[in-house]
Amino acid sequence: MIIRGATVTGRMAVIFAILFAVAACGGGGGGGDGFIDDSGSSSKLKLKLVLLDTEGNKTDTVTSAAPGILKVTASSSDIVVTTTTDIGLVFPASGTALTNSDGVATFQIEAGVERGAGTITSTAQNKNGETLTGTLAFQVGDSGLRLGYFDDDGDFIENEISIEPETTLAAGGNAQFSVVILDRDGNRVTTAENVRFNSGCIAAGQATISPANPVATVNGQASTLYTAKSCSGGDSITASLVGAGAQAMGSIDIASREANAVLFISAEPQLIVLRGTGGQNRDETSNVVFKVIDSGGFPLQGMTVDFTLSTYVGGLSLSKSSSLSNDEGQVSVTVSAGDVATAVRVIATVDDGDGQPVSTVSDLLTVTTGLPDANSISLSVSGGFVVENGMSMDGVARTLTVSMADKFNNPVVNGTAAVFTTEYGAIVGSCFTTDGTCSVEWRSQEPRFPTQTGDDFVKTIADCPNSGACPQDLGYTRGGRSTILVHTIGEESFIDRNGNGIMDEAEKDLFVNLTEAFIDNNEDDLFTPDLPECLASPMGSPQCIAGFEETFIDFNNNDAYDRNDDPAVYNGLLCPPEGDGVWCSRDLLHVWDDIVVTLSAAPSWDINLVGTTAYIADFFNNPPPETSGVDVSADGNCEVLGKSSFEVPNIYSPGAYGIPVQTAAKDPNDPESGTFSITLSPKEGADYTEIYGCRR
Repeated sequence: MIIRGATVTGRMAVIFAILFAVAACGGGGGGGDGFIDDSGSSSKLKLKLVLLDTEGNKTDTVTSAAPGILKVTASSSDIVVTTTTDIGLVFPASGTALTNSDGVATFQIEAGVERGAGTITSTAQNKNGETLTGTLAFQVGDSGLRLGYFDDDGDFIENEISIEPETTLAAGGNAQFSVVILDRDGNRVTTAENVRFNSGCIAAGQATISPANPVATVNGQASTLYTAKSCSGGDSITASLVGAGAQAMGSIDIASREANAVLFISAEPQLIVLRGTGGQNRDETSNVVFKVIDSGGFPLQGMTVDFTLSTYVGGLSLSKSSSLSNDEGQVSVTVSAGDVATAVRVIATVDDGDGQPVSTVSDLLTVTTGLPDANSISLSVSGGFVVENGMSMDGVARTLTVSMADKFNNPVVNGTAAVFTTEYGAIVGSCFTTDGTCSVEWRSQEPRFPTQTGDDFVKTIADCPNSGACPQDLGYTRGGRSTILVHTIGEESFIDRNGNGIMDEAEKDLFVNLTEAFIDNNEDDLFTPDLPECLASPMGSPQCIAGFEETFIDFNNNDAYDRNDDPAVYNGLLCPPEGDGVWCSRDLLHVWDDIVVTLSAAPSWDINLVGTTAYIADFFNNPPPETSGVDVSADGNCEVLGKSSFEVPNIYSPGAYGIPVQTAAKDPNDPESGTFSITLSPKEGADYTEIYGCRR
């Protein structure tokens, strides 16, 4: 069923005027032999279909310029009539109408896209639910409308499109297409019509029109703006009247497009690794994309682009020396790494059409190991080294961030895995880098003391001189200090004396040898359990006792801690193939860093005044958390000299936090009558105050 949702308002006045005339004359039997009745029905429901033209005459043909009026006469008023057609369009959109007082329901029949014979079917239904159906044969014919344009002399040029400008169109330029629609009598149509403009370039997306198809007529004329985006050469244009067979033709010549520029688009990835060292997240090749455009900024297809490299050191290579641009103007080439770490760019060149080269370069590509080296890995903590209430409260968190770079201090490849271990508390086990960094969360919880010895050997402020908070490091078994280790697979660092990116034989001693990674509980920078004196007597000294529970990361899975010094040679991918096993090794190893966070033992605070310095620490002689406040105030005959308010900085080293304190009696004749107090306002928790007699 075809039902038209909206009709042309320009036709309505004429149609309704005809309907009044038809109703007045009573009508006759168009396309039928009189009333159709249901003789078996007691109500004698009857139905008659008549098709009229716009002049009120009976017809069997409708066209796009001449719609038909269908008059359906039933036996009485208020009968619902439903009308459909298998060709053409019915108005109103619902396809239903109610008979008037004369028993007449009216519809408009319009031509659609198809031509030929069809059938109109109307069904009447009265209030009793009785129905009767009638049909009427008709045809959708040619409207007789013509397409063309008026030339400068006012002559109508039929079947041709007006194209302006008439000269060759510039590459990427605009032209106006116009057609005028005339009726059978040679007059501009007053009805609303639609025209479709098509061409090879439009169909291929190489040209556009605005407004887009279908283009509505204004005063009998349809016009649109044609833009030759990437089209060149000849383009044949066809204008077709929607719903009719009328067409007009035209053609346009578009100037050849010349390259105005070649643009760098992308390089993925921008960091590639040395030949033969690729793997997961480690690419040895990069795909580089350029785009050729014309002076209008439109992409150029079929342009030859030549490729070269800014350097070929170490065997850098390109997958091809040239390529033709695709329909988006793009070309691509693959860069393959060589054996030497370096920076490189791809140079793309295209002919501008006048024999002059137009070139551009890619962003910088880096050829490197992509692996972290020993002196380019670091671990940091956000929120402060001292963890507020860390010895007494679970779940106080810190974020640990590892940063890694390779030998050339370029960020390591994305997805490099970092593994974490902590002495006390708990930590997320691993993360994967993006742009050379990644982060995990550490939180306070058990354990907080050595597993085997507990707090038996842990030093406190009682071990300080004067048995109070002091600036000294109390020794190996430090309370509340947790070493956190991060490690990853990488290579050792060396000094590249000649700057050629590899370890030459002359540089074989210019490196720092790495042992297997270990967690340094006693902070002595040694794997303590492997020391000869500790092997002989694990509990024989404070150093051995404090480092007894240290563990190492067994990189080679031989169940033994390796110093990698038999012999000590550089390990890394910058060992050249000819040096592997001779003066260096291409085997990898763990690189690592560690950091210490302090678990504050609040509220066990102590303030120890030594001379003009006040030392502030917790029970284990650890400083307060950063941003804690310290205030000095005086009372009575005492006054504070100098600074009286302090904020605790982010302290990493062991030992108490010290501030200068100077006071004096206001009345020197009564020096004993005044006091001063020192108050700690910790980051979390209650204030702690100690009071002293006034003195300098």
